[in-house]
Amino acid sequence: MITLLTATGCRPDAWALCERWMMAQTYAGPVRWVIVDDGEEAQPITARRHGWHIDIVRPRPYWKPGDNTQARNILAGLAVIGVDERVVIIEDDDHYKPDWLRVVDRELEKGELVGEFLARYYNVETRKGRQLRNDRHASLCSTAVRGRGLAALRVACQQRPKFIDLALWNNFRPHHLFGGHRVTGIKGLPGRGGIGMGHRSEFRGTDDPSGVLLRDWIGSDANRYIKE
Repeated sequence: MITLLTATGCRPDAWALCERWMMAQTYAGPVRWVIVDDGEEAQPITARRHGWHIDIVRPRPYWKPGDNTQARNILAGLAVIGVDERVVIIEDDDHYKPDWLRVVDRELEKGELVGEFLARYYNVETRKGRQLRNDRHASLCSTAVRGRGLAALRVACQQRPKFIDLALWNNFRPHHLFGGHRVTGIKGLPGRGGIGMGHRSEFRGTDDPSGVLLRDWIGSDANRYIKE
């Protein structure tokens, strides 16, 4: 079994797409999905799939504009996750190809902290995409942990860093990175804003007014993000 951990809240459009990408996964094993929702109005959770069990955590105080509750919310999710679980971070506003869970489950056999490097970010509001050069760490959206890696994730979040992925990957050895471009960081969706560089107005990348770059990256799923 693998356990998915998602921190969300005040992003109904992004959340609906996240459910879509998870329900399309080809992973055939049992899944536990821990969803931590700190929005004052709960996200409408409609995902249903045989062999999947969903646990919802509602931490308080609820999020309000200006707050960064990511570390707190991940800790709230980890509080209901056992030390022997294999945990895959799923971020609510990112795109996951259908084989992501199957691949990351296999890669977890190779390490206690694993993730996909050379991240791709795409801002759907400004229609800019950027290929990053991160070859020593993975973004949080494409990170999975077990064993000592799971304990290290808890410690990183307790430090309340702005960027949990850097705090985790820079301080844990050995770790395992792999390629494949199965995850694309999506920025600029409606609702609660994010904190990463891809969400900023000055985000630099390749101009993609027609959406051809995003379609090259994620195929026809790009139509869910780009409306002509």
